[in-house]
Amino acid sequence: MILQEYELQKTLNPKLWDGTALKPKLHSAFMKIANHFYEFLEIDTPIIDVILIGSSANYNWTKYSDIDLHVVINYAKIGDNRHLVENYLFAKKSLWNTNYPLTYRGMNIELYAQDSNEDFHSTVGIYSIKSQRWLHQPSYQTLSIDNEAIQQKAQPYEYEIDKLKPSDPALDIKIRKILERLRKMRQSGLDANGEFALENLAFKQLRNKGYIARLKDLLQKDTMNQLQVENITNAPLHTKILEDLAMHITKQRVLDDSGWNTVATGLQAIADPMGQWNHPGKCTIIPSGNITMKNVPHRVLGIDDTGHMQLMQPEQQYTYPGGKVLEIPHTPQWQTMIMQLMNKLRNGSQYAK
Repeated sequence: MILQEYELQKTLNPKLWDGTALKPKLHSAFMKIANHFYEFLEIDTPIIDVILIGSSANYNWTKYSDIDLHVVINYAKIGDNRHLVENYLFAKKSLWNTNYPLTYRGMNIELYAQDSNEDFHSTVGIYSIKSQRWLHQPSYQTLSIDNEAIQQKAQPYEYEIDKLKPSDPALDIKIRKILERLRKMRQSGLDANGEFALENLAFKQLRNKGYIARLKDLLQKDTMNQLQVENITNAPLHTKILEDLAMHITKQRVLDDSGWNTVATGLQAIADPMGQWNHPGKCTIIPSGNITMKNVPHRVLGIDDTGHMQLMQPEQQYTYPGGKVLEIPHTPQWQTMIMQLMNKLRNGSQYAK
C-alpha cells in the first residue's frame, strides 16, 4: 500500500505557494486571521511572530493537509503556572475552532498559540507570516519510508479502537488511555526523529483513516450520556446512599450488614477481589482490607466496613482496618456523587465527629 500522506511532492502546495514564495494576498489574509485569534485569546503578552508550519510548509502536503497558523507568544508572560496557561490556551483554541471553522480552498485553517520557548523539530519548514520570510526553509529530498513498518505500528491501535463498544461502562477510561498512549508515542517519535519518525507517521495514518476522530466522537457521546440527569442515579436512592455513607464514615451510625447491602445494591457494586481490574469504572467490593492500585488508571474512593475512608491514587498500595472495602471509581459517572459526599462531610454539622 502506498501511503500518499508520506510521499514527498516535487513542489510546495500550489494552493499556497508560487515556488517557495507565499502567494501575496495570503500574507495579509493570514495576518488578519492571526490578529483576530490573538484578540480572542484575551491575553496581555504581545505577539512575537505568526508562523506557517506543518505539511503546508513542507513537501509532504496532501489533500488532507491543514493550514497550521501558529501565533507565537511567551507563555511565561501570561502566568507562572504553565499547566493553567496551557489549559486556558487549549480551551480558547477549541472555542475558536468551534465558533470560526475557517477554510481556504478546501483546507482547514487551524490556529494555535505557540510558546516562544518551544523548540522546533529539525525537519519542519517554518515560514514567518509576520516578517514574510522563511525561518527554516524545507528541502525536497527522497525519503525511504517503510509502509509495512508504519502499518505494523498503527495496527494494534486500529484493533483496540475497532473493539470499543458504546455500551462498555469502562469506555471513558479505555478511550483516555488510548489517547494518552498515542500522544506519548507520537511525541517520542517527534523528539527523536522529527516529522518523518515512524511513530508520527503511524499517528497520521490513524488520523487519516478516521480512527482519531472516532475516538473523540465516542468520548464526547459517552461523556454526554454520563451527564444526562436520567442516567446519574435515582434521586431518592442517591440521597439515601449519601446520607448512610456520611453517617457511616463519621461513625455516627456504622452500617450493619443490612445497611451495607442496601448501599452496595444501590450503587450496583460488584463483589470481586479483583475489583477495578475486572470491572473498571464500576463500583466494587473487595473482601479484604489490603488494596493495590497497580495498573488502575483512575482514582478510587475506598470506604471500609468500619467507616475508614481514603481517596486512593493509581499505582499505590493501601491498607484498611476493616475486612471489606467499597470502591467508588473517580470517573465521570461517579465523580459528582463523590463530590457531594465530600461536601456533606465538610459542611454538615450533623456528621461532625
